Amino acid sequence: MNENEKRLQHQRRMYLLKLMTSAGGEDIDLDTYNFHRVYVIFGFTGSGKDAVTEEFMKRNKKFPFAKFVRTLTRAKRPGENEIFSAYFVEKELFNHLKERGRFFYHYEKYDGNEFGYDTSHLIFLLSNSNIIMVGGGEQNLPGLLKGIKSVFPSIPITTVFVNRPKKDIQDSIRKRGGDPAQIEKRIQYVEENWRDRPLDNFDYFIWAENLEEGIAEFTRIVEETLTPPSA
Repeated sequence: MNENEKRLQHQRRMYLLKLMTSAGGEDIDLDTYNFHRVYVIFGFTGSGKDAVTEEFMKRNKKFPFAKFVRTLTRAKRPGENEIFSAYFVEKELFNHLKERGRFFYHYEKYDGNEFGYDTSHLIFLLSNSNIIMVGGGEQNLPGLLKGIKSVFPSIPITTVFVNRPKKDIQDSIRKRGGDPAQIEKRIQYVEENWRDRPLDNFDYFIWAENLEEGIAEFTRIVEETLTPPSA
């Protein structure tokens, strides 16, 4: 991307921010703008990260929160729905969006499915609430953080890694169903790559063997990061 393209990209994102916050003609200083916080949740497939965060959002009444919905090329699993679970698209459309710079981050999983993170969606959600964003496996940590910061460098980010015993993860993958070949790939991946602690440095770690304890710990993290310090 040359300097002119970078300038136009920055102007487009500023335009979207003003449009979505109804800032009108007011100037926005990104160094002092009070962005909402993004919580990026990482973990193995079936680790409990969705169960913990989705139940937190049902119970939370204190802070404004929204779920960041990713764009996926995989098929819907039983119980998933369009919009809240994901934007399920064909690969042709995914590539079209990718080529036109719609995603601030995208990646391909070991099973061939692709995941995209839409820039306009991020700006829209940030203008109204804090965000819970699923980051996938820990290998996505550097690229995803860089992608978020490429939208606006001053967005505050909290990273959380969620985990539970390997057997519980594999049982969860089997229970939620889907394509048998894909299920076996996920189970085999967990068998070969699972570890109790992540290799990278995350802001917080949650052991979610007990769902209620996992929800309580995530709630504590939110309280700690969003509650203003005492005077």
